[in-house]
Amino acid sequence: MKPNCLSTKKHTLRFAVILSALVLAGCASTQSTTSSTSASSASSTVSTVSTSEKSGADETDSTGGAMNGTIGSVIEANLSFKNKDFYIDYSTEDTVKIDLSAPKEADGVKVSGSTVTITEAGTYVLSGTLTDGQLIIDTGDEDDVRLVLENASITCTTTAPIYAKNADKVIISLPENTESTVTDTVTGTDGNDELTAAIFAKCDLSVNGTGTLNVNANANDGITSEDKLKITGGVLNITSADDGLVGKDAVLIKDGTVHITASGNGIKSTKSEADKGYVYIGGGTVDITAEQDGIQAETSVLISAGEVNIIAGGANGEQKTGNAMFGGAQSTTTDETLSAKGIKAEAALDITGGTVTVDSADDSLHSNDSMTVLGGGITVKSGDDGLHADNTLTIEDGTIVVEESCEGLEAIDLTINGGTIDVTASDDGLNAAGSSVDGGFGTAGADTLTVNGGTLTVNASGDGLDSNGALTINGGTVYVSGPTGDGNGTFDCDGVFTINGGVVLGTGSSGMLKTPTTDSKQNTISVSCTGSAGNTVEVKGADGNTLVSAVAPKNFTNVMFSTPDITEGETYTVYVNGTEAASEICSGVVSGATGMGSFGGGPGNMGGQAPNGGMGGQMPNGNGGTPPQMPGNTSDT
Repeated sequence: MKPNCLSTKKHTLRFAVILSALVLAGCASTQSTTSSTSASSASSTVSTVSTSEKSGADETDSTGGAMNGTIGSVIEANLSFKNKDFYIDYSTEDTVKIDLSAPKEADGVKVSGSTVTITEAGTYVLSGTLTDGQLIIDTGDEDDVRLVLENASITCTTTAPIYAKNADKVIISLPENTESTVTDTVTGTDGNDELTAAIFAKCDLSVNGTGTLNVNANANDGITSEDKLKITGGVLNITSADDGLVGKDAVLIKDGTVHITASGNGIKSTKSEADKGYVYIGGGTVDITAEQDGIQAETSVLISAGEVNIIAGGANGEQKTGNAMFGGAQSTTTDETLSAKGIKAEAALDITGGTVTVDSADDSLHSNDSMTVLGGGITVKSGDDGLHADNTLTIEDGTIVVEESCEGLEAIDLTINGGTIDVTASDDGLNAAGSSVDGGFGTAGADTLTVNGGTLTVNASGDGLDSNGALTINGGTVYVSGPTGDGNGTFDCDGVFTINGGVVLGTGSSGMLKTPTTDSKQNTISVSCTGSAGNTVEVKGADGNTLVSAVAPKNFTNVMFSTPDITEGETYTVYVNGTEAASEICSGVVSGATGMGSFGGGPGNMGGQAPNGGMGGQMPNGNGGTPPQMPGNTSDT
């Protein structure tokens, strides 16, 4: 077994109420996530905004805490979007116009030098340039204030240019074909309170429209709400000395285009309460370049639609490579105190749709508890793990491509039920590790790696599939290109290794060869044969039909395969680039070259009774179909 790529990485679980949310287009669904180690679990039903919600009354958002460890309608209400969050044509409304170049007092407007204060609810249309001044919103607790920015420019060298001091909600509207700019210089104060953003709101804040807003936050954060920050439209270009968008209660993005360049985190939500501290993206385009985390949530992150592109921590230039146990390279990072993950959630990270692309110095997707992928497309390059959860990682559907990583997928309990997954890793491809009862060689931990369905393709320089506990393949299609050196294995586990179904093909080295136990329900054959990077490996039955084939991205000295159609007493032949390389008669559950066995069970090929062949499974690339290309380059390294 291997240690983690990062010698300083810790698998400490933080027991938090899990937001496990499923958002599907046009409907609401329910998804439950159960933590085997958490003191409590939670389920929730969340929904995207519907037409009726947009045109309905502007009710106050429901709030409250979790009851009996369950989050239900609370989160559903928090994820809804009200009519006032969306753009409304202001030409038909009663408005107050403010020329910032020469501001004058009016109903609801006070002017003192270069400070303009809005004191009443209403719609205010701002144009012109306010140089070294401030716009303050200070109204009643139940008042809504809408700021329509018509090519407005506000700069301030002493404090936050826009400060929502008191209101129920402030809405910033960006009309079509307009471009407005807000620029600060230093972090201001209001009494004992720091105004830590160029646009700082102590109340709920929404941004909508189709125009452009440029925020140059030279002091600290770009836009901050101490309650909820909602974006339903507009083009936001944010450059910040620290974080780009901050919503202490939540950040919710439904539409629009958001470009963030941040010296800190791109998007952050900070309150550690059951119904707060989360980030939701349900549409639009979000592009983030951050020196620290791209998206960081104190509780949960949910992405259900839209396009999310993240570069975090200077991308993956400081990638950790090699297996420390066998003399591999260690981390070259000099400062590991700053988090540089693509997306990080303390409780739960759920992706149900949309597209997510991440290039990160640390984990690309990370949860301190659970992660669930139910759909969408994910492409990541990581200097550490591609997808990492401290507790459970479950993949139900979607497309996942880990182009570069130290370890591709990692969790204590890692389950694949569906989807299409390609993993390239400099160490382990999939790794089930981190439980408190993990052991060394010969001692099985409580970790589990289970494949029940989907298509999984792995190119790993360390172990291909690795579990500190049990390794189980019940179905799906699994292609694994394992290590070229003998210090790792194509398949590795400290517990029981069983193959009960599916189509499995593994190529790799022979030194740490591990084969399934004889209590497996599907026959497996392992043969010694050599091949080079780029060779096509093809397995045929006695009738000459192809059972499984793939292109090996690295050199190999062993081929192991299992399909539902392998029958005891039949001969199976491995061809490398069309030339016969090895053949073996199926003599039991495990036939041919056997390896170390599983520490939690008996070694491979102990004479167990093989099941009758021909389970009716459909093999890929049968009868001469084009073999798939395993991921990664075709080099010998």
